Amino acid sequence: MPYDIEELLRPPSATAALALQAAERWCSPAVLRHSLRSWIWARSLADAEGLDYDAELLFAAAALHDIGVAEPFDAHRTPFESAGGAAAWLFAAGAGWPTERRTRLQEVIERHMWVEVDPAVDIEGHLLEVATSLDVAGRAGRSGMRSFCAS
Repeated sequence: MPYDIEELLRPPSATAALALQAAERWCSPAVLRHSLRSWIWARSLADAEGLDYDAELLFAAAALHDIGVAEPFDAHRTPFESAGGAAAWLFAAGAGWPTERRTRLQEVIERHMWVEVDPAVDIEGHLLEVATSLDVAGRAGRSGMRSFCAS
């Protein structure tokens, strides 16, 4: 089935579009492309599996998940996913998200480096973990993409 790439890349909300602007401003072109591919993989997996997820939260997490490797946010003593999660929390505060939603964004970003995220516990974390693994390593972790890859 053909995909409309422009539609796949379209941020699902105004806040998601701002997250993309932040990523465009601070991430290298290679990291930005990885982030966008991760969004497409995550969204495609969710759609193929019929999973219910928060598109705005997942897009913002995908856009900002590697911002911790950008020099202005690289803490050197803190893992990049923790530094990126903290930067994303601040972004979400500026966007007016309530504290619980800011924390969810931070958790999703931090969890993308876990070996496996249980979808029953954190669907957006699961989707980002699988998508980034697929984009970087060419394969999903233990938990993901079984039926998606089979189709």
